[in-house]
Amino acid sequence: MSGWKSLGSVDSRHLVNARLQLHWAAQVASAVGKQLLPQEPDFSQQSFEWSERAGALVQGQVEAARPFRAGLKLADLALSLLDRMGSPIAELPLSGRTLDEAYGWLQTELERLLGRKLEPLERPGAEMPAHPVGTGRRFALADSGPFAELARWFADADRVLREVQRMTPGASPVRCWPHHFDLATLLTVAAGDSPETARTVGVGLSPGDGGRPEPYFYVTPWPYPPSPQLPALGGGGLWNTEGWLGAILEAHTLASAHDQEGQAREFLVSAIAACRSLVEGK
Repeated sequence: MSGWKSLGSVDSRHLVNARLQLHWAAQVASAVGKQLLPQEPDFSQQSFEWSERAGALVQGQVEAARPFRAGLKLADLALSLLDRMGSPIAELPLSGRTLDEAYGWLQTELERLLGRKLEPLERPGAEMPAHPVGTGRRFALADSGPFAELARWFADADRVLREVQRMTPGASPVRCWPHHFDLATLLTVAAGDSPETARTVGVGLSPGDGGRPEPYFYVTPWPYPPSPQLPALGGGGLWNTEGWLGAILEAHTLASAHDQEGQAREFLVSAIAACRSLVEGK
């Protein structure tokens, strides 16, 4: 695994348009897993993991005469079908193309690789954030800087989240979920009869959302404790209490740190311990 990639060369306020385009593009790539991978109880067949080699979010492997994985190259704003080694079999730069053209290209390439006709690829069923590409406008890579910066955010997040996952028995794999477009792992503090009744701590990166448009690391307790006494956080973290409860490390705080990787780790260690104590009632 390569080292930490310096963040902050692009102002995080300028990442929103790139993030929204990539969020919509991820729905195209995730359609492969929805249709061609075995269905999992948690729907993780739709999810991605970060591939440092490919510089892409990639799905699980589809078995074929030439096995392949669907991916989305963030810095290039490109759909990709990758072989076992992470090298491209087919690739489509999305800039200048519409969402319909992206789905059409992917459908054709999948049928070519599988040697058979497929049902039309599924479009997003859940509500997506508004962006012109969702209503037929063309993707645009006019300025590659924000796309490359978001790729660095995902690469760095994958680096520290995999460390958390390795050090925590029973932690879930680090995955990117296409609907929310966040990269996360789930730590089980106490198992329940169902996911809703388990006591857990979610740890991840959001590249931004409707409430907080800039990237942020987050750590969330579940269930939310009633009237909690929120402990102090290290690493420049603070508590979000509007709409949801969780510890966050904001983009501008991390980007301005002298030791970004050290600060991210300090925040995660502090926030995970704090959220564990909240779900354990301590």
